[in-house]
Amino acid sequence: MITRDEAERIAAQVMGASPADAGQGWELVEFDEGWLIKGTRQPGDIAWGGVARVVERADGVVRRFPSSVPPQRILTQYDKVASRGRVEGRKSPGDMTDGQ
Repeated sequence: MITRDEAERIAAQVMGASPADAGQGWELVEFDEGWLIKGTRQPGDIAWGGVARVVERADGVVRRFPSSVPPQRILTQYDKVASRGRVEGRKSPGDMTDGQ
């Protein structure tokens, strides 16, 4: 299982902008199976461009969901929609670098 700190590092690799970048970043919404990456580009948006991403708690895998899977359904019925998400490239928390 990964921690919230590890999920934040993974999300930073996937999303680029840091959560501290006002109006350009993201935040994590925790739920039983992991963390939904919620974009903050526009108030109320759950994801950028209609896509949602999840960092899975079990192993840090990132799944990208199409816009046809509503974020609320991801949060409440993850076991039923997980197969609709595409696994994105992932680095384990120990392999993470800042690109330098």
